[in-house]
Amino acid sequence: MISIEHTHAYKAYIVEKHFNRRVGELTTLLITALFIDPHAKTLVGTCGSGTEKDNAAVIYSWVRQQACCASCILELDVKTLQRRLVRYLLDIAVQHEYIE
Repeated sequence: MISIEHTHAYKAYIVEKHFNRRVGELTTLLITALFIDPHAKTLVGTCGSGTEKDNAAVIYSWVRQQACCASCILELDVKTLQRRLVRYLLDIAVQHEYIE
C-alpha cells in the first residue's frame, strides 16, 4: 500500500487556514451579538492599530490577539470572548457599566 505523507509546510498551511476561518467565525458572531456595524469606522480610531479599514477588521484583529495559536482558539467560547470584548471596549471608553 502506498502511503502519502504531507509536508510540514502543507500541514502548517492547513492549520493556519482553519485558524483564520475560526477567527472569522468568532468575529462574525461577536459583531452580530453586540450589534456592531461591521462597515462603520467607529472602532478604528479607538481600538484599532490604525491600519484596519472598518470595525470588522478591528474585531478580527482583536480576536486574533486573544487566540494566539490554533490550539488556543479551540478553548475559546463565544460568551467568554463576548465578555472580554465588552470589558475591553468599556475600559477604552472609561465606562464601568454595560446594560444589555
